Amino acid sequence: MSFNWKLFRIICFLQLLLTAFYAVTSFISLFQYSNSFYYFFQAVAFGLMFWLAVIGLSLLNNNYPDKPVTGTEKTIFNWLFILNFILLAFLFGLFFAEISRLNDIRKLFNNRVLRLSFAFFLPVLLSFITLLFQLLILYGLYNLRRLLYFNFTGKEFEFEKKPSP
Repeated sequence: MSFNWKLFRIICFLQLLLTAFYAVTSFISLFQYSNSFYYFFQAVAFGLMFWLAVIGLSLLNNNYPDKPVTGTEKTIFNWLFILNFILLAFLFGLFFAEISRLNDIRKLFNNRVLRLSFAFFLPVLLSFITLLFQLLILYGLYNLRRLLYFNFTGKEFEFEKKPSP
């Protein structure tokens, strides 16, 4: 397995941790606050992102290097892949909301952004990392599916090999 796929595996694992954290905190907030639709949507969105990272790890472990994605696994993958493009809009919105919140905190303390405590930067940093990892996972899954297909179609079976003279 090449370095790129090992790195993809690490990114998927880290995304699992981040989205699980976000999903659990959203689920807890669902019962604590009155804006339950927002937190319900947020918990479902992070759950779907979690599921896509699980599928990425599953494809890498079970199908790499030359087993194509077929059957219900292919159907689930296709739907989640398309749905995660919509969820990218949610992640971009979350990232820009965190930046706006940081700007509001800056105005509240009447201070420059760089003089604020690191604790105020942490939500912005985590939302950016989640967005970046999701983009990398979608790109990696596209390349993985292509690689699996090309490796499968280019594979030579024993009965196809020409005898050597």
